[in-house]
Amino acid sequence: MIFKYYSQWVFYLFILWLLGYLLKIDTITKYINPYYATLVAAVGYTFWIFYLIGFKGYKFEVSFLLLLTLGHFVPLYISYKYSKKTYITENLIGTLIVYGIYMTINNKDPFNVYLVDEYVNSWDELYKMCKSKNKVSLLCNLL
Repeated sequence: MIFKYYSQWVFYLFILWLLGYLLKIDTITKYINPYYATLVAAVGYTFWIFYLIGFKGYKFEVSFLLLLTLGHFVPLYISYKYSKKTYITENLIGTLIVYGIYMTINNKDPFNVYLVDEYVNSWDELYKMCKSKNKVSLLCNLL
């Protein structure tokens, strides 16, 4: 399940908006704005990491955790600084609805995905997971 995490949906929305911004495509930058979605993803990621480390006892490889953190907060910063702040609520609601529909179709729920399932916490584990049939990360295509 490549779209298992809400952050992945937000990342693709951010990339679409960023391409529109860099290529000066006004239709994209006017109607697509990932700011609130990146904010929700970054705050949710922060709570999730504290949960994994504090309650589940996960130990992350430092460089892996740093990349994950940058992957959540750099889009937040860029969308905050450079977006027009139009349709931000609509984009947040839209991404949440689409994510919810996707999870329902795949018989998953956010509770199990974020609080029960096991997670990759190092580059080696990510590499092993990518070599298996459970390719769930965009990084798998780069490895």
